[in-house]
Amino acid sequence: ATTEIYTLSLHDALPISNFLSLMHEQNTSNYLNTGSKRQIISYRNSATITKWLNLDLGATLAYTINNNSGVTLSNIQSWAPQVMLKDEQGNLTNIPTGFNYLPAMSSLPLESFPYPFFYNPVEEIENRSLTNKSLDTRITAALTFRLIKGLTLESRMQYEDNNLFNRSLYNENTSLVRQTVNVASTWDRATNDVTLNLPLGGILDQSRTQTKALIVRNQLNYSYSEGKHDFYALAGVELSDRVYQSFSNPRAYGYSDEKLTVGTFPNGPGGSNVKLIYNWLGRSQTFSYNNSFSYNTRRFYAAYANATYSYDSKYTLTGSIRSDASNFITDDPKYRYAPFWSVGAGWNIFREDFMQNIEFLDRLVARFTFGYNGNVDVSTSFQPLISPSTTVNTYTQEYTTSVSSLGNPTLRWEKTGTWNLGFDYSLFNGTLYGKLDLYNKYTRDLIATISIPAVNGSTSSKMNNAEMSNRGVELEIGTTRAIRNNEIWWKGSLNFAYNKNKIEKLYVANYSASNLYGGTYVEGYNSREMWCFDYAGIVNVGTEENPNWQPMVQGPGDVTYNFTGWTPGDGRDYMLNMGTTVAPYTMGLTSMLQIYDFNLSFILTGKFGHIFKRQSFNYPVWWNGAVLPNQKYDEVVNGDPMEIVPLPIQDEEPRFYFWNRFYPYLSYLVESASHVRMQEINLSYDLPRKHLQKLGINRLQLYAQFNDLFTILANKYGEDPEYPIGSQKPQPKFTFGVKLGL
Repeated sequence: ATTEIYTLSLHDALPISNFLSLMHEQNTSNYLNTGSKRQIISYRNSATITKWLNLDLGATLAYTINNNSGVTLSNIQSWAPQVMLKDEQGNLTNIPTGFNYLPAMSSLPLESFPYPFFYNPVEEIENRSLTNKSLDTRITAALTFRLIKGLTLESRMQYEDNNLFNRSLYNENTSLVRQTVNVASTWDRATNDVTLNLPLGGILDQSRTQTKALIVRNQLNYSYSEGKHDFYALAGVELSDRVYQSFSNPRAYGYSDEKLTVGTFPNGPGGSNVKLIYNWLGRSQTFSYNNSFSYNTRRFYAAYANATYSYDSKYTLTGSIRSDASNFITDDPKYRYAPFWSVGAGWNIFREDFMQNIEFLDRLVARFTFGYNGNVDVSTSFQPLISPSTTVNTYTQEYTTSVSSLGNPTLRWEKTGTWNLGFDYSLFNGTLYGKLDLYNKYTRDLIATISIPAVNGSTSSKMNNAEMSNRGVELEIGTTRAIRNNEIWWKGSLNFAYNKNKIEKLYVANYSASNLYGGTYVEGYNSREMWCFDYAGIVNVGTEENPNWQPMVQGPGDVTYNFTGWTPGDGRDYMLNMGTTVAPYTMGLTSMLQIYDFNLSFILTGKFGHIFKRQSFNYPVWWNGAVLPNQKYDEVVNGDPMEIVPLPIQDEEPRFYFWNRFYPYLSYLVESASHVRMQEINLSYDLPRKHLQKLGINRLQLYAQFNDLFTILANKYGEDPEYPIGSQKPQPKFTFGVKLGL
């Protein structure tokens, strides 16, 4: 993967300042036929119209083309590793897919279908064109009025118009066309006749999305400074309206890009009681031929003000207040307009007279803030919502609807109250410096799924019911050491943070096992807690004469369950709480060493105290039946079946494909996710200027940069918790270059 960026900037420094920037960027991916190109034109203008008026204008136009015709990582992971793309003669091979494993394939008259059942990624990416093009425009304008001394009025506007055009073209040599047309064909099992229900030819999908946004803000700014008094305040109103629209064309069958023609349905689009169209499995089907549209808008209003007063550079008081509203919040005024506020105080302790005799102290400042802020959840609604179908039901001949949201009539802002106590310090003439912060955040009215009486039409709903706390500490320690004047010195800093998260309040009557391993909130636990089944080993569920050994998980009490069913009751009674998947402890270390003209620096990060699920053996699953072997095979074959799920012990295991209900969620797969990662190392050398000046060169630097060099892991399996096996882990990167200044 490579990135190329070319930038040209033109600007002047006259009373009317203009700035023009042109940029071209080209990116190539790790995958063939995948990449992007982008061109950006930016213009900024700043002019002083009169002594009391300034005008600022800006505009940005960006055009991007993305080519996504290549395969993806998920495609590659779905192929068995022993499968070859070409045979020994250089011919493309047929790569098995989930579709090819359907039981009906064995009895199909394959020669009677219009296309062969064939898939090969090499042929695929050469015969499809999957592109999207975006055209993004942003215009900004601002007027600044100087009303009186210290008082200004800013009136700002920003308009955005973003358009995305998607076009996916597949010709007859792609598996999508072959399988779509073949599957839609009617197969008469008695005569083995196959009737075509879709036209032959390519398939074209097209859609467009547009986002328009307008933001208007008017703000008064006031500043005053006299003697020991400094005062600054602002107040303003901001309105924003963002409208999102999408437009999708119906899929065009039998499309020819050369002739710009489309085919027609040989037997109609289906969906009629008079004439139902059946696919190859005998199921009724319809073909969409209607355009689809969507529209939504997000509107926000905010009135705000804040002020800061400082006396004698020692004491500082701050305060802010704002009121927000949104069309996503209920229309009840007592919930819609949410006042948020904060107050703070600062004390420059070092400037006090009683601190002047402490020679090693350079700076000491204490800070305290307390206040509330808010968040709006746009995943739900304060009114019941219905979702209409896009096609006519084949049996009722009517468009059907379903309830997509029961509605939350008291939907309101999620509110977080926060207090923070902090200290900034510097000692020994800057040799040691840093800060310490203690904080407590408590969120109320958090949107969460809670239990409700079934008389409402459902047993659960999203409501402002949950409460969550976050408490922690953040520490920074830095140092600068001059070893030999400015010729040899070292600078480093260590950042450490700890956060404790807990769901303080949430009413859920019963948690099924799937709720728990799916990652739902549970009162009294971390919001990112992992719950797993306790593996109970293998148990003979047959008789001594006809044994039937099955892997089991622990259920309520002493009851165990095999892998072919579901565990009943509340999952908290028998599932294991394994810990949080988010690191409560984080660390960052930066260091920079200069020795004459050599510079060496690095960035090291660490995360500790959390867990993850390591890769297990990938037992077969029902939808494709293919076993993709991995490095865990030996662990399963040679492992103790009482400690790890074995391969089937029975000669015939009719329900083996149900095992994936449990094995990915077993406790023995959980490992420590703690790790330390070397993010970056930089090395540079500046050639002495006294030698360069003779050549008319001001600066010549040789540099090297190394990224993602190594990771130290706490688990014995050597698995990176942030890049699971099978994902695309960043590889070490090496950059070498020269910087030249004339």
